[in-house]
Amino acid sequence: MDSDEQMSEIPEGWRMKLTNQVADYMQKRFREEVFKAPRALPHISIPVPLVCRADRVLPVIVQAYQHPGPHCQEVIINKVRRGKTVDAAGSQHYKEINTPTVVINENGNTRLWYLPGAISHAYQKDIWNSLHCLRRPLAQSLSHSHPRGWRNDHILFREMADLRGSLDLSPAWYQQGHGPPNFHAEVSRLLKARNAQNGVRGWVDEMSDLNALLSGVLSVIHPRMYETGREALIRLNNIAERRNDADMRSILPIWNSVYNSMSIMVTIGLSIS
Repeated sequence: MDSDEQMSEIPEGWRMKLTNQVADYMQKRFREEVFKAPRALPHISIPVPLVCRADRVLPVIVQAYQHPGPHCQEVIINKVRRGKTVDAAGSQHYKEINTPTVVINENGNTRLWYLPGAISHAYQKDIWNSLHCLRRPLAQSLSHSHPRGWRNDHILFREMADLRGSLDLSPAWYQQGHGPPNFHAEVSRLLKARNAQNGVRGWVDEMSDLNALLSGVLSVIHPRMYETGREALIRLNNIAERRNDADMRSILPIWNSVYNSMSIMVTIGLSIS
């Protein structure tokens, strides 16, 4: 978006309103902590647990902002991985970072925000437990007899795992080889209205607080990307109305992440995961 272009109003009834309220609160809290702006108070409609999670994330972002790290060519994050030293000899030429920081390039541009501890282990456990809603579609995602892409090959997943599989979700994407201008973006298969009983829509709805929190973080560390993602979803709704796309019109009100897609990979057996 251009800096002088006003953002569109969020349609009534959208969960994106919660995201916008969280983003507004987190931006004001950031300015309060860093630039001594007036004290920020959360919107009354933001659930108290979500306010607490936002307040946990903010000090980590502030610490990273106030303590920028080395250039990206000089960085190694956590030399020890799973009890094994990763290239111990080579790592001596780099600076290890294990505290919140911003990694910059030689021109002073931000390349990475490293925010360890921003989300509590308890909340991470809650998110993991929510994946049980996706048990059936995850199981169905695995390929045994025909190719669905390497990420869905059953041999990559732990055989005895309670949950395993890979899902890709989006309120609007293009099928491979079916891009514009001859084709239109579609809702991903698992989010279409005809598949409403598979639990995926319910899971997206359940994750609204997490989506609002992560989008709020983006609004602080990359405001332009946040605004662009938010605007894109609202404009998608205008397109859906013109094309009478019932699937897209029904998923957009509960899709409150400014990211327009998400990938879920559960208990994959690769050592790098």
